[in-house]
Amino acid sequence: MTASGGARCHARLQGGKHQGGTATRRMTWSAVRAMKVLTVYLRIYADAFRQALAGIRKNAWTVLLPIGLLYANSLASGLVLSIPYLGQFLVWIVWAAAASCYLYFVGEVVAKSRVKLDEFGRSIRAYFWSVANLFFVFWVATLVISLMVPPPQQPVFSRLLFLAAAILLNAAPEVIYQRGSYGGLETTQRSIRFLQDNWIEWGIPNLLLLALWYFLPPNPLGMLGSIGSILEAVIEGAFVHVVMVFRGHLFAALDGTSHRQRMYRYRSSGAV
Repeated sequence: MTASGGARCHARLQGGKHQGGTATRRMTWSAVRAMKVLTVYLRIYADAFRQALAGIRKNAWTVLLPIGLLYANSLASGLVLSIPYLGQFLVWIVWAAAASCYLYFVGEVVAKSRVKLDEFGRSIRAYFWSVANLFFVFWVATLVISLMVPPPQQPVFSRLLFLAAAILLNAAPEVIYQRGSYGGLETTQRSIRFLQDNWIEWGIPNLLLLALWYFLPPNPLGMLGSIGSILEAVIEGAFVHVVMVFRGHLFAALDGTSHRQRMYRYRSSGAV
């Protein structure tokens, strides 16, 4: 091998080592960065969960709200549905009142206030029109489907509409009671905007909680008969309540801040 050939071979070897070392450093840096991101968001989730438990501990009776309101809503809906002509319309009013009541108490728990049952009347009025306006937008969408889609395909489009609403309006409860949105279109737009900005940070914990709910064994207390059914309903309602309060704190932590700001806060203080 000539001298020049040996030099070229040596240069290729040195270049390969350099490129391999650069790639290794890049992979190491990416892993470190990913761990930092994971650490920051785990702290955010843990802090939201800790605050949720603290607020619920301060207002322990509110864990019974979901099952109580669900039962009252079902009873009232059954009564108004029997009213000719106005039944379906009155059901929307009952649902809006129940949703307003629950959002009021969840909002107060998230705000770390102490709430009492005698605030029930105020809770029905607090977000009634905000919820009713959102329901109106959904009703208009269902009306458009019934007018534009042939009857055989209407059930399919209705299910797609419900799925789209469940995704795009996922943050609507928090938008209503934390940001005070009033109009149905305003609530829809702000919920979609929040999801566009935080779909990963918001979606991961919500999907994990949904999966936990889905894979829970059905009727785990069935051997206890009617008492077991009551206990299951109370436990499920308490689970939903913890999740809703957790979501409220998570929404407050994510809304109005960017990923870069959260990372900077972690680097500057070492805590979330």
